[in-house]
Formats: sequence, C-alpha cells, structure tokens
Amino acid sequence: MKRELAAAIAIPIVMAVLFLAPPVAFKLLVAAVALAALWEFYRLAEKTGMPVAKTVGMIFGAATLVGWSGLWEWRTVIALWGLLLLVFLACVSQLFGRIELPFALGGASGTVFGVVSVAFPATAICSLRSVSTRAVLLLFLLVWGCDSFAYYTGKTFGRHKLAPRVSPNKTWEGTIGGLVGGILIGAAAGTWWVFPEFGPLRGALAGALATSAGQLGDLVESLWKRGAGVKDSGTFLPGHGGFYDRVDSLLFAAPALVLAISL
Repeated sequence: MKRELAAAIAIPIVMAVLFLAPPVAFKLLVAAVALAALWEFYRLAEKTGMPVAKTVGMIFGAATLVGWSGLWEWRTVIALWGLLLLVFLACVSQLFGRIELPFALGGASGTVFGVVSVAFPATAICSLRSVSTRAVLLLFLLVWGCDSFAYYTGKTFGRHKLAPRVSPNKTWEGTIGGLVGGILIGAAAGTWWVFPEFGPLRGALAGALATSAGQLGDLVESLWKRGAGVKDSGTFLPGHGGFYDRVDSLLFAAPALVLAISL
C-alpha cells in the first residue's frame, strides 16, 4: 500500500512539472533528484569502506548538472577541465585527510565515479527535455513499462536466475519479458502521438536499446547495494527505498535514448 500510494503521489507531480511548468523547472527537479541519488551513492561507498570526499563530489555533481544544462557553447571544454579538476581535488582530499592509506585509492576513485555514473548521466534526461516533453515521456514509459513487463513475466514464468548473487529475485524470463515490453512500447510510441518521429521500426529498436540499458542499470545498483550490505539506498520514498533506487534504470536508459534520437 505504501508503494502504490507513494507512486500515486509522485508520478502526477513529475508529470505536472514536465508538461505544465517551464523547462527550467523540470531540469531543476532532475538536478535535485540526481544530487539526492549521488549522496546516497556516496553513503553506499562509505559502507564498503571507501573514504569518499562527499563535499567535493556533491559540488562537482551540482556543477555538472547546472553547467551542462546552461553553458551549451562551451560545455565540452568546461566538462573536460571540470573533470580534471574533480580528479585533482578527489586525490588531494585523500592526501590530506586522516584516512587509512590502503583505502586512499578507493576513496579518490569512488568520489570521481559517483559524479561520472550519477550526475553526468542525469544530464541526458535534461537533454531529452530540450528535445521535447514527449521524449521524456517516452523515457518514462519505456522504463516503467519494462519494469512492469519484467515483474509479471518473471513472477509467472521465472525459473532461471539471472544474477543470484546480486539480485536473487530476477530471472532470465523476466528480463526477456522486460525487453519484449520495451520493444512493444517503443513500436507503439513510434507509431502514435508519443514519438512518431521514430516510426514503428526505429521506435522498437530504441525501446530495445533503452530498456536493455535500464535493466543493466538496475542490476548495477543492486551490485553496489549488495556490496554495501543494504537492501535500499535510502528510506525517503515509502515502499520504494531511496532516490537512487528509483533512478538507477533511468541513469542508464536516458543516455541510450539520447543516442537513439541523435542517430
């Protein structure tokens, strides 16, 4: 009940911001959720023993999300030098921090990896909003639809475990069901109002690409959580876990969909 109630409240809010508010409002919402997910990522890293520099990572995560959305002309140059500065500060923070020496490399690497794997992919969602609201809607339909297809297919037909050490409940049957669902949703979206620029064939291919990436993203986050010894990345959303739990698939699927639209 908590899970359904939270979804019933959160989804209309997101849709209202997407379709009724100015583009900047949606991008700010994406930035806020991505930063919350980044914070949860760093908490997971700390549980595994990595002394990550959370302050450095959060500052550069925010700069990535804000800068990539607004500094279009110079964004590539700024991103390159910003990444180099992030690496420098992540290393220096370990050098002058009171940490155990064997964990210094992991702490610096985890700090940089958090920005690269959470904040940077989140900018792809902002890029989709710059294309159109329908492009973002397509992303949501693909990820949410894939989850539903995978869940019910796995529950009904699931026999063969996909990755039992990482996610014991996931099966190959459920994964294939999610892929088929993504193909069907992509084909339908490319035929009708959602994203007719694709057409049914390219819509199906985009659906397959985005949902495959999304399912990998979900497995990757499960890997981090399993290593940290926790069930959820956070407790903010009743029945859904943390922010990172809710956007793990989106962080992988959004860049894939941007690539499909660009091609």
